[in-house]
Amino acid sequence: MDLIDRYLAAVRRNLPAAKADDIVAELRDDLMTRQEDREESLGRPLSKDETSALLKDFGHPLTVASRYRKHQYLIGPETFPFYLATMRVVLLIVGAVVIVVSIAKALLGGVDAIQAVAQTLSGLWSAVFVNVAIVTAVFAILERKGFPYAHLAKWRPDELPALSQKQPGPWESAFEVAASIGFLLWWTGVIVIPYTAQAPEFRLEPDPIWGPLFWPVLVLAAARLVHNVILWLRPRWTMLRHAIGAATAVGGVALLLIIYQAGHWVTVVATGMPAAEALQLDASLNLALKIAMIVTGVVWTLGCMGALWQMVRASRERA
Repeated sequence: MDLIDRYLAAVRRNLPAAKADDIVAELRDDLMTRQEDREESLGRPLSKDETSALLKDFGHPLTVASRYRKHQYLIGPETFPFYLATMRVVLLIVGAVVIVVSIAKALLGGVDAIQAVAQTLSGLWSAVFVNVAIVTAVFAILERKGFPYAHLAKWRPDELPALSQKQPGPWESAFEVAASIGFLLWWTGVIVIPYTAQAPEFRLEPDPIWGPLFWPVLVLAAARLVHNVILWLRPRWTMLRHAIGAATAVGGVALLLIIYQAGHWVTVVATGMPAAEALQLDASLNLALKIAMIVTGVVWTLGCMGALWQMVRASRERA
């Protein structure tokens, strides 16, 4: 009996205080019933070793006490699938952003291949560690706020994407989202990519046309990021996706026309080369930008027409 009392005392120490008495009484009844059954089958009282074996079969005190706790895990079985899906999306985006930024620095910042790979691996490891910790903490909080039950109660089968609906693969979507995030980080100055690490003879300065366009470009890039995220994670939201796609396409073409009309976009400032060579480089660089804008304009115009047609067709199908 002393061994059973010690066992129940060990269980009590790990129980909620408000329910400890009732739980211990229930466990005591169960143990006493098991002890009586074994003694009846043996025809004698249990020895100390046999009582110890009985308690060992019943379970470790911590294990028994854990059955009566509200939360026995950091992330529960119903939340875990959402946790894995979110973690996969976050890590894909993080990996793609690190790779995109590293490639940009290698191409434009004068970083050699070995150094670029080393920086990429270092940045990737740090980013993965931080984001895994953040996502885990967020889902641990959601688990205790009843997220799985509320989300599952609102789930609707008719929101599943149609079989005929094309959806990009995870890596394709991740790189599209990462490119948008990378551009926004660069445009806002969070990430600085040096342009002249390989050319100390000159430096590039943006023309005044870019100053007034800071906020329009920022809004357009942010809207495009939202479009890419919806296309990846919520393809069933066809009307919203087509509306944002059409709006960003029209806005992109209009913005490109405004930029194109400036005629000159980047100035080459000589810091070590002859002025004549700087002028020639300036003309060549701006000609290349002009050709790139024309090609981009044609592609964006076709994309704009396609986005508008998709929005009209989706509206008809909805009607």
